[in-house]
Amino acid sequence: MPDFLHHPDDETLRQLVDALTDSGQAVSIYDADDHLRYANKTYCDLFLQGYDGPFTFAEILRYGARQGTGVRIDGGDVEALIARTLPRRRSVPRKSFEADFLDGRWFWIDHTVLPNGWVLTVGADITALKHNEKSLRQAHDEALMAAKTDLLTALPNRRHILELLDRALAEGKAMGTGLCVAVIDIDGFKALNDQYGHVAGDAALKHFADVCRERLQQQGFLGRIGGEEFLLLLPGLRPSKAIQVIDELRRDFPPVRLQQIGLSLSYTFSAGVTEALPYDDRSSIQYRADRALYAAKREGRNCTRLGFEIETFPRRESREP
Repeated sequence: MPDFLHHPDDETLRQLVDALTDSGQAVSIYDADDHLRYANKTYCDLFLQGYDGPFTFAEILRYGARQGTGVRIDGGDVEALIARTLPRRRSVPRKSFEADFLDGRWFWIDHTVLPNGWVLTVGADITALKHNEKSLRQAHDEALMAAKTDLLTALPNRRHILELLDRALAEGKAMGTGLCVAVIDIDGFKALNDQYGHVAGDAALKHFADVCRERLQQQGFLGRIGGEEFLLLLPGLRPSKAIQVIDELRRDFPPVRLQQIGLSLSYTFSAGVTEALPYDDRSSIQYRADRALYAAKREGRNCTRLGFEIETFPRRESREP
């Protein structure tokens, strides 16, 4: 490495950059023609390991791209980066920005254009801060997801599935794509709980969610709205197709394995389906789907029934689980 890169002529400047070196910051000085005139050890470790020139800004970037070192380049096109960067190198007296390095480190770069056209850059290692920022962002995302997720089934919880229903209704009206909604209820769930205990009931709920998730794939959005009751959103489908999707879901539905008592238990579900109407909100469309579910329960359960438009909302009926 040429000696001039480490030993600037001005003693005051040398003392300054030595102090910055001791602090772990990366320091460089480029002259008005973008030749590197000084680089401390940290800067050399980032950009110049094994390099013997020419020591220009552009060539140093090209060297890093060839070696897989230095800054991370979006798209990997170093020439495009150079073409974008060179005209802006001295466009403002001072600027600051983050730099993402291929070795996983991040630096906050202070870029200063001196009165004579030379450029001083001082980079502070902010890797730990970026990692903390990433951890906080992940924790925030996980907290948001937990607030939207039913803990037992890992499906959207009541609040989130109803938000998705509101969104689906709005999109269906705006785009004219339509929407079908189904309320699904596991048959005989209270009897299952009474006979085998709540652990068995929880196992059945989780099993139902897992089977539906696997079979539905991308056909709709399923959420748990309470107890053994689920809400299924089927955007873009007409009622005949929605009923077909649910009946396919029901076909050869596998039993749940109750490990604690060594028993496989078969169960069924009933569903009420309705199609979104122009005036619908979450309450009206749920009500029609609920009424269709009551009909499925009255007609023997383990079936799907279609709900039609009604004028009023009579008193809610109770239904046999």
